Amino acid sequence: IQATSPPHSTGGAVNITAYFPGGWTALAPDAFSYGPQILAVLPNTGKKNGGSLIQILGYGFGSDASRLGVTIGGAAATVQQVEDVTAIAASLGLGANYPFPIERITLQTPAGTPGPAGVTVNSPAGTTSAARAFQFLQDVRVYAKPGFHKFILYDSSRQRVYLTNIDHLDVFDLPTGAFQTSGLMPPGGPPPNAALRGMALTPDATQLAVADFGARSVYLLQPDSPGSGTSIDVSGVAGLLNSGPVRVAATSTGQLFVSFAAAGLNACTTCLGQVNLATQAVQVPPQAEVSSLTGAPLLIGTRTGNQVFLAFGSSPGGPVAVWSASTNAFATAAGNSSIDDLDAAADGTTFALRSNGAAQVRGADLTLMTLPSVSELEALPGHVPVPGITLHPTGALVYRPFLASPIAGAPAVGGVDIHDARTGALRLRVILPEPLLTDVDALHGSFLTIDDSGQKLLALTTSGLTVVQLAKVPLGIGSLTPSQGLSAGGAQITLRGSGLQPGTSVTIGGKPATAASVDANTLHMVAPALAPGPHKVVLSNPDGESVALDAAYLAN
Repeated sequence: IQATSPPHSTGGAVNITAYFPGGWTALAPDAFSYGPQILAVLPNTGKKNGGSLIQILGYGFGSDASRLGVTIGGAAATVQQVEDVTAIAASLGLGANYPFPIERITLQTPAGTPGPAGVTVNSPAGTTSAARAFQFLQDVRVYAKPGFHKFILYDSSRQRVYLTNIDHLDVFDLPTGAFQTSGLMPPGGPPPNAALRGMALTPDATQLAVADFGARSVYLLQPDSPGSGTSIDVSGVAGLLNSGPVRVAATSTGQLFVSFAAAGLNACTTCLGQVNLATQAVQVPPQAEVSSLTGAPLLIGTRTGNQVFLAFGSSPGGPVAVWSASTNAFATAAGNSSIDDLDAAADGTTFALRSNGAAQVRGADLTLMTLPSVSELEALPGHVPVPGITLHPTGALVYRPFLASPIAGAPAVGGVDIHDARTGALRLRVILPEPLLTDVDALHGSFLTIDDSGQKLLALTTSGLTVVQLAKVPLGIGSLTPSQGLSAGGAQITLRGSGLQPGTSVTIGGKPATAASVDANTLHMVAPALAPGPHKVVLSNPDGESVALDAAYLAN
C-alpha cells in the first residue's frame, strides 16, 4: 500500500490504520512521525564540562547521523550515530514483536551551565525540543582512599562522612573536601579480628555506634574526641562462632538495637539484640511481636530515634516491622518476599526496601505505598542492584544505586536512579565516574548515602569516595501535616518535600494556597476553602518545574 500523508496540526508520532473491504482493520501504533519527537533522554545528567555519553530515544530522527543536529542548553552536541528499533531492541530488552518504530541517537554532551537544560533535535523532517530534559551536574569528584570499605554514614551536624574500613573508620570532611589524616579507631586500638560493619549516630549526635562483626562488639565512639569511647561485648548468635553484629540503630530512649548475622544462617530467633547504653546490658528484645520472627534483620533508625524499621529478610514471608519509642513495642506485617536492602526517611514517614531486585516504598504503618520502577525504554542492560537504597530525608525521593552498562556494549559502571517516591517515576539517572562497591545484601554492606537536601550523592566506589553534587534536586512531595482539614479552609499545613525553592507555589484542588518557604525541604501553607473530599496538591517552582500528588489532602 502506498499512501500520501495528510496535513497534521501538531508534530510527533501518529498511528497508521488500514481499513480493508472485508471489514478487517489493521493498526500500526505510532508508525509515522510528523517530524521528530523526543521520548526519553538517558542518562539525563552529565558533567558540566561536557563529554558525557548519553542517548535520545524517540521518533522521526531518520537514518543519517550526519544530517542530525542536537543541542543541549543551546550548545551543539556531538552526534555519533542513529539507530532504528531493529538494531537496538536487544540492547533495550525489547521483544522481536515490539510494535513501535523507536529510534535512538547516541551523542556526547557539550559543556553547559549547571542546572536543567532543554534538548533540541533538528532532523530533515523538522525540529523538536524537550524542556528541562537534561541536567548539567554541579560537580563530580572521586576522592581516592584505599581500603575495604563496607558502610557509609553522613553526619549532618559535623558535615562529615564516615566509611567503615576493616579495623577503623575513615573520616571525610565535606567543607574541605579531604580525608582526615587519622580516622576513628576502636577504643584501645583495633583488635586483631576486627571486621567493622554498620554505623549509627545517637539522636543527639554525641556518640557514634559501630558494629564489629569480627570482634563481636559494638563500639560507642565520640566523633569529637578521637581515641575515646567504649567497647561493649555483645557476642553473637548462640552456638555459632562465626557470627556477630552487622547493623545498629540508636533510639531516643537510650536503647541501641543490634542486628546479628552468621554465615549460612537461614533461621534465627535471637538475631535482634538490644543494648541499654546507660548500663551496657545486652538482651534479646522480649516483645512477642518479634520474638517469633526468624532471620537476621536489616534495621534502620530515624533521625530522632523515635522509630526503628526492620526487615527480616531471611525469614519465610519476609516480614517487616517498626518499633516506636512512644509505646516501646513493635508492629509487624508480612512482606511476602525476600528483602535485601532497607532505608528510612529521616522524618519517619516512610521507609524503602528492595525485595527480589524491585524497590518498595512503605508508610510508617507498614502499608505498601509505591513500587518505584523504570519503563521498558528506561531499562539498562545488565542492571545489577547495589545495596544502599536511600530515601530523601522527607521521603519524597528514592535513590537506587546500581551497576550496569549505560550504553550498550560499554563497560559496566556505577549509577544512581532517583525516583519520585510517591509516583514511582524515574526523575534523574546519574552515572558515576567509576563502579560502585557491592555485596550480596545490606547486612554486609551499604554503599550510598545523601546529605540533608538530597543534593550531594555520597557513594563508595572502587577508588574510595565519589561525591556527586546535583545542580537541582527534583521537586517532590513527601508529606503533609495535617493531611486533612475543614472544608472552610484555614488549616495550617507543613509540607515536607524535595527541591523546594523560594517562591514555590501550591494549589490544593486547583485553588491557590498561601505558602511560605522555610528551607529546601519545608513549606508552611494555609489551606483554601474546598469542597468536601480528597484533593490534588500541585507544587510549582519559579523555574517552571511542577509536580502533583492526587488525593493528597482531604477536606471534611
